[in-house]
Order: sequence, then C-alpha cells, then structure tokens
Amino acid sequence: MRVALYGESAFAYYLVAGDAPSAVAPPSVLDKSCYPTQATLDYVRERMPYLTRPVHCLVPKWERCTLDDVHLHGSSYPYRSGSFLRIDHGVIVSCPELCFLQLAQSLDLLPLIQAGCFLCGTFGLDPSVPSGLMGRTPLTSPRRIGAYLERCPGHDGLARAREALRFVCAEAASPPEVFMRLVLGLPARLGGFGLSGSVMNRRIKPSKRAKALAGRESLVPDLYLPDCNLDIEFDSNAEHLTSRQIAKDSSKRLALEADGYKVISVTTRQLCDRSEMRSVAHEAGSRMSRRIQIRAKSFGNAQRKLYATGWSLRAYHRREWLEG
Repeated sequence: MRVALYGESAFAYYLVAGDAPSAVAPPSVLDKSCYPTQATLDYVRERMPYLTRPVHCLVPKWERCTLDDVHLHGSSYPYRSGSFLRIDHGVIVSCPELCFLQLAQSLDLLPLIQAGCFLCGTFGLDPSVPSGLMGRTPLTSPRRIGAYLERCPGHDGLARAREALRFVCAEAASPPEVFMRLVLGLPARLGGFGLSGSVMNRRIKPSKRAKALAGRESLVPDLYLPDCNLDIEFDSNAEHLTSRQIAKDSSKRLALEADGYKVISVTTRQLCDRSEMRSVAHEAGSRMSRRIQIRAKSFGNAQRKLYATGWSLRAYHRREWLEG
C-alpha cells in the first residue's frame, strides 16, 4: 500500500523539508493502492508528526472514506512524468509545482501567492533552533512553476494558479521578508503599494571600499529595486539578534550606502503596522522619484485582508510539534 500526499499536506511537508526530494515516482503509482488504510495513515503520522488533521491524500477516483482524519481528493488527470516524488517507504508527494496547483483549488489568492513565495524561498521551518528557520536551496522557482502549469491544460485551479504566479517572488530568506515584499509590491487592488520590479536577495559585487567596510566579497540586499538602486532591509526584533549580527547588518548597510545604494530599514514593529508601512512606501517612492497614489476604492479592505493573512505558518502544522 502507498499514500500520496496532496495539497495542504504536501505543502506542510515541503515547509519542513531540508531539500527537494530527488526520487521521481512514475505517474502510474497513482492507482487503487493509494486508497489509505488505517495502517498506512498511522505510519504517515508516525513518520510525519507535524501533519495537521485531516491528512489530504490524492486517489485516482474519489470514494467515501470511513477513516477518521483523512480527506480524499480524487483525480483521473493524466499527470506527466516528474509530477510525483517518493519521500518515504510507501509515501509519495506531489512535486512542488503540482502542490502549488493543488493549493490553487482551495486557497484564496493572497494565501496562494504567499505559499508560492515560500516554495520558492531559501528557508524552511525548524522548531528546534531559536530562529525557527533553516536555510536551504529553493524547492522550485516561478519559472519552473510557470512551465509546469503550461503542461497542465484543463487542470482544476489553473486560472487562479496563473494569476497568483504573477506575484510570486523567488529567493526570500524568511516569512517576514515575503510579507514585506507583498505589502510593498502588490497592486493596490490586492492591498499593496504597487512598488513593483523588486528582486529578493540578489547577490551584488561591491567596490573595494565597500568590501573593506562590509568585510565580505559580496553583498545581498533583502529587497532590491534595481531601477533606482534602492535596498529595503528587514531588521528582525533587536532582542533576538546577537551583537555580532547587529554589527554585521550595520556594516552591510554602510557598504551599500558607500556604493551609492539608498537603504531603508524596516523593523518588525513597522511591518506589523499598516500606517507605518504606508510611511515606508512613501519614503521608498520618494527615493525612486515615484509618487505613491492609491486609486483603488477597495484598497482599505484589500489591505486588511493582506494583514489578516500575515506571515505565520503555524496553521499548516500541529501545534504540539511546533511547540515540542
């Protein structure tokens, strides 16, 4: 017997995976043997204690299930090679690109954009470390997701997935960085300030003077707008930073400014405050010689929805696992 993790359960796995699994399972594995039994569910919960309930499973045809805490999703779609990956004995998972498409069938647009940014980010969750995050290679990219969507004509959720993908960013290093980029970069109809064209954590080569100030060979701005050499840095809560990290951030800022980059810092407190972020957006717009004008009548409601989404990932994992 085997089980195929679907949608939210697949996403929960990817949020804690160190790297993308490399063992490709053929599409033919999605057969009648994928209907979960109590034994297979017990095994999955033992191996993946972080999964919330119900566990979402993909089966070739929906049937009523008498088991508790499982949600079956039936699909006879002709999946292509590479759509499923083997992650454990008897356990397969939708590839990151298919996971995004499956999430598009249940998530609203804003949480879907956020989920795409997390799949394309350079971090995963690790409750065993103080920061709660680990670094990793991105599981996928907006380009790879787009290419996969092109190979899935007629799939449920395709239109919403394509709409969300327009706003998915790559290389974010933390959930707050993703949220900062959405608040500043999304169009007003989605609650953002429309500062488009930014890239995240793109490595740049500093001058000799900047290298000496930073003490490193390259610099990585958090949120970089190349058209105007503007860098917006996210500064996490000061009480969680070591003196070494504070000094490192300060030298990075000085080095960027020495090379002519304009630098704006955003603290956690500012990021949590809509009026504070409005001030940040206007300051960024001023340095970009771009006036921030919000014409969308629905902006207020849209931004409330954006802030209601927030950046916490706690809803995707069991509380006992997160706290343990």
